[in-house]
Amino acid sequence: MRKLVNLLKEEHRRLLALVDPLEAVLSPTSGHPFDPTKFRQVLEQVIELMATHSETERVKLLPALQRCLPEVDYWQIKMLEIQDEAIYNGALHLHEWLMEHPSPTSLGRLQKDGARLSRWTREHIEFEEARLFPRLF
Repeated sequence: MRKLVNLLKEEHRRLLALVDPLEAVLSPTSGHPFDPTKFRQVLEQVIELMATHSETERVKLLPALQRCLPEVDYWQIKMLEIQDEAIYNGALHLHEWLMEHPSPTSLGRLQKDGARLSRWTREHIEFEEARLFPRLF
């Protein structure tokens, strides 16, 4: 079990390492003009990592949690599934929008949606590491 948790934590660190540049690219105080190519590339990395991460959780983590959580706490498993899906679909949505609007005249929508994606990712990681992983041991 420890090997699985370590793998998921490593994926979390990689996700956070991608979220930081997303936030920096969208920050109005960065002092740099918006670079849609860089933003798209980072989004593609988030999408790829979330696909792998979600699959690992679905196949390995969720069954382990079902074995150790009391049935009354199964809502936490459902919450985990919803979070994974929201992050993945949020990144896909942002990527698709950016492909349709390669030179957005207003960054408002990207900043709003990017901030939401960042928040969801951080909340997902915090939820897993603080509330679920400890229950596996």
